Amino acid sequence: MDGVHDLAGVQGFGKVPHTVDADIGPTFHADWEHLPYSLLFLGAADLGAFSVDEVRHVVERMEPRHYMMTPYYERYVIGVATLMVEKGILTHDELEVLAGGPFPLSRPADSAGRPARTDTITFEVGQRVRVRDEYVPGHIRMPAYCRGRVGTVTHRTNDQWPFPDAIGHGRTDAGEEPTYHVEFAAEDLFGEDTDAGSVVVDLFEGYLEPAA
Repeated sequence: MDGVHDLAGVQGFGKVPHTVDADIGPTFHADWEHLPYSLLFLGAADLGAFSVDEVRHVVERMEPRHYMMTPYYERYVIGVATLMVEKGILTHDELEVLAGGPFPLSRPADSAGRPARTDTITFEVGQRVRVRDEYVPGHIRMPAYCRGRVGTVTHRTNDQWPFPDAIGHGRTDAGEEPTYHVEFAAEDLFGEDTDAGSVVVDLFEGYLEPAA
């Protein structure tokens, strides 16, 4: 889905300072920040109530202004709490009692998701591929900046995973797919003013088609 969460390649935010292998400090910077992951694995692993892709999608469903004003780990508290209400594990009223006040939830899903394609093709390392130029209303693991772009396959995974466009909506009818590392020339993605030489994106098989 196109949304405020998909900011990569968006103009107007300035250069992002980045140093390879830089010491960025501890994973958590506050005592409460471990809570989102604890709740995520409680719901996904212990309770089996939802998938990790459902958590990604519910975070994407946050009201845009709320999303932009909320720290990273807090978004996942809101996301997991929303799923627990949607799955009937607790009510919104119970959640607000536990929180000691109002607790805004993510917006309802506006799409039922989609199953995996039945016409996928197995690609080989070195093959030129195009990312399908698709606009999906629900969850998708394809960055908008590479949509419709042509790149080269550099690796194909041996394992397969549930198709995110389906499992992100709680669907189990889509089967599994391998993913590919696809390398793009940075200029093809971001224009001539980019510093990068190339960008490698991990993409599900169903997102790709042979380049003409």
